[in-house]
Amino acid sequence: MRKWHLLLLVLSVSVTLLAGCSTKNIDPSADKGQAEKAPLLPVSGDYTFLRYVEDKEHTEYRVLYSQVPDSKIVQVKTVQKLDSTDISETNNFYEELKDGIYGYMVLSEDFPKEWTAKDIKKFQKTKIIAYPLEVGKKWTENLEDLGVSISYHMRSIDSTLETPSKTFNQTIVIDFEEKDQKGNIIRKGTSTFAPQVGWIRHETEAEYLKDIHELVKINES
Repeated sequence: MRKWHLLLLVLSVSVTLLAGCSTKNIDPSADKGQAEKAPLLPVSGDYTFLRYVEDKEHTEYRVLYSQVPDSKIVQVKTVQKLDSTDISETNNFYEELKDGIYGYMVLSEDFPKEWTAKDIKKFQKTKIIAYPLEVGKKWTENLEDLGVSISYHMRSIDSTLETPSKTFNQTIVIDFEEKDQKGNIIRKGTSTFAPQVGWIRHETEAEYLKDIHELVKINES
């Protein structure tokens, strides 16, 4: 099976959440044009997340942000300690464009060891946040190669969420629903995104599983 290196935040129960180091937020009361122009993606940072499966503590991991040289693409490295000697690292790539934030569907077997921004841009991308930010906004992404479609609904753009690390204001809350080619619901859930900080909480429910990822620590240098 071909291995996808994209964090879609809805395609896998082992999904990693985005987070950065800046704590600036978009002010929903500001001029709409200004809000749309303000960047949402962080470009640096070191955060710790905790995954809960059926409300039980399961896995801790770190998310490291950096900007790909000569581009506006953001690299997100996920680091997880598997045991006393082994460490798992994965890299994912995102870009903020005029109509939203996209994730690149990078295939590990097709990705060169010595890569550049041009190599990343060769892969298909899919929209995970749509612009302009509007309550009630809906969109659907059809991922034919994976045999699924994902429907999104922007529930709020000014919610407050308290995490173990801090309380975030003016967050973007997005509900999603993933279906297979026959229209059967595979999983659904809710993601919360803090502008210029990243995904701070992600909750998924499948038929027999509830999976939560939450920001628990800001690792400031």
